[in-house]
Amino acid sequence: MYSRNGSYAKAPEVVVRGFEEWGHAYAFTPDDPDLHDLNTSAWFILELCDGRPFAQIEADYVKAVAPTMGADVARIQFHQGFDLLLNRNIIASTDH
Repeated sequence: MYSRNGSYAKAPEVVVRGFEEWGHAYAFTPDDPDLHDLNTSAWFILELCDGRPFAQIEADYVKAVAPTMGADVARIQFHQGFDLLLNRNIIASTDH
């Protein structure tokens, strides 16, 4: 069972530029200067991180993508993408 407490949003200093025609977005993290290439899944997860609670972000992602890959695969994909965004400081907890 995967569990996180709190709500999440894009880190305030992060700059995101999306390229819908390519299915990618780029996120720049100025505090640890780097440019991150986000695939469609990571970009969608980032968009869902708008201050909602973790459980709601997960549920909304799985509901949206499960019809194409199944709920179990969607949940695994969500956790991988969420962890990547969190570990790269692209998203952060809004609970202080």
